[in-house]
Amino acid sequence: MGLKYEKRMRPEIADKIYWTKGWGYAAALALLPYAILKSLWAWGSTAGLTTKQAVQGVAEFGDALKEGSAFLYALYTIGIDFTAVLAILASLFALALVTSWGERLPKRLLILSGWSVGLLTVLVSFLTALQFLGVLPKGYTEGLALWVYAVTYGGLFLWGVTVFMATLSFQRRIKNK
Repeated sequence: MGLKYEKRMRPEIADKIYWTKGWGYAAALALLPYAILKSLWAWGSTAGLTTKQAVQGVAEFGDALKEGSAFLYALYTIGIDFTAVLAILASLFALALVTSWGERLPKRLLILSGWSVGLLTVLVSFLTALQFLGVLPKGYTEGLALWVYAVTYGGLFLWGVTVFMATLSFQRRIKNK
């Protein structure tokens, strides 16, 4: 009798877990460690950089921005890396899937964007994991601590999964209205 009762309860539990707004809030937080790390590097920190070459590479990146966009260089000089800005925008996108102001945005655009960027970031993270496992050839990986990869690609993977789930949850919520 206990087993039959458990089977009847599972759909309700699944609905609460799979279709919750919590996915969007989790996605909003997933890339914040990445944004903080990139901003620390823009401020001159060497956190997670394990070789002199890596430290020099981060410094040269800032110097290379002088040659490009004045706006991006200005951001970088005050400690704001452009990819950190993208991470913050990704967090805002995730919040759009779970907040009342997000429901005022074009729903099809939110859904298509959520599906596509969610799947794309999971794919990129998966391919990176295959590089670390030796299945695919590695790119340049020297000079960074392993936890840096966990923060960057782990954060991307987590964001991709949670934003995809938040998109499915959003889709179900607007369908039921």
